[in-house]
Amino acid sequence: MSQGKVEASIEAAGRRQIAAKGLGPALPPGWRSVIAVIAMGSGPAMTGMMLTIVLPMLPQMALEVMGGRNILIALPTAGIVVGGILAGILMDRMPPRTLILQMMLAFGIVGVGGMFLEGIPLLFSRFLMGVISTCISASSTTLLGEHIYVEKRPRVFGIQMAGGSAAGYVAMNAAGMIDDAFGWREAFILYPLIAALTFIPAMLWIPRTTRTVRIKSSRITGGMLVPFQATVQVFLSMWPLYLALLLMHATAYTNNSQTPFVLTEDGAGSAAERARLIGYGHIMIMLAALSYPVTRRILGSRWIPAFFLTLMTSGLLLLGLTHNLTLAVFALLLLGFGNGTLFPHQSSLVVGRAPPEMRGRAVGLMVSNQFLADTINPFIFPPMIAVMGLHYAIATIGLFAGGGVIAALIYGNRTANVETPVGALGH
Repeated sequence: MSQGKVEASIEAAGRRQIAAKGLGPALPPGWRSVIAVIAMGSGPAMTGMMLTIVLPMLPQMALEVMGGRNILIALPTAGIVVGGILAGILMDRMPPRTLILQMMLAFGIVGVGGMFLEGIPLLFSRFLMGVISTCISASSTTLLGEHIYVEKRPRVFGIQMAGGSAAGYVAMNAAGMIDDAFGWREAFILYPLIAALTFIPAMLWIPRTTRTVRIKSSRITGGMLVPFQATVQVFLSMWPLYLALLLMHATAYTNNSQTPFVLTEDGAGSAAERARLIGYGHIMIMLAALSYPVTRRILGSRWIPAFFLTLMTSGLLLLGLTHNLTLAVFALLLLGFGNGTLFPHQSSLVVGRAPPEMRGRAVGLMVSNQFLADTINPFIFPPMIAVMGLHYAIATIGLFAGGGVIAALIYGNRTANVETPVGALGH
């Protein structure tokens, strides 16, 4: 037997061994392992629902709050940026399982405040929801990195993204229907319901951490700067990856932040109709995320950035240059498939490259970096809209993404694919 056949046989045996062992060594047996993985992977879904619940209601909410739509978009995403940094610091003091449970409770308590709060307290609650949901998301991805075999992470991250998109789609449509029937404030009842549905299985079946918490008390050796120095250390070791992701998310969030207003201009007058049309993009996110392992296997990791940016360029140009709802939906399908590819890819890259002891901080920075672009986006658009109108402003971002395609093709041509080792554990 040739050496190549022997190596292939060994690799196949390793894959069969991992398949027989399940998703990870610390997970409970049987159906409880599936529930445990769903609970561990619920973080991005909760971040998504935190944002999508208010999407169909933004035009009505903007009329009643100080600062209008830009502040409503920017505050939760600013909270996400802060929360990503805070999550890494907190995971030095407590296991990610403890953090996710505490923040799930806070998600329900703070989220329901939208039913009663007005003015600045309402805006502050939206900021806090950004912080809380990011802590959930960062601890969620950290738990998956800790408990899931490396070889199975791409599939799990793809399913995580698909499930998050499905949850966002359902929550957004429910919020739109509640808004049309009772008013936008009543839709905030969804937050405590979501918290209850996730907290109970998380408490019962997420396995306890297998790593040592680095800082066990609030008394930090070397002063309060130590946590931030560690965060800076992680950033400096991975900054090229974070920079590339920042630029890609700057294009991706254009779709999320401006689509409700584009659809309103193009004739989608009700919150339920806007939610339904936006939902088509979420369906494509689900399909793209589920097919991410196949996409990665066909293209290789080095060509995925170019694939993503090509989809974003096409979608943004079409969304910006058309005033037809049918073509706008087709643009949302392209953008959805791009987003559904990007999100599991970035999770797989960051979790794979970060050392286990720094994984919490690396994932927290990943989420902060992602939403830093989202926070900046609403403040870039108003002057662009004032000069050229909403549609042409979106098309301009599409041209920017087109320049990114060229850079991504050069990157793909000069780098190698990142191979996934067979049989490696997730911690």
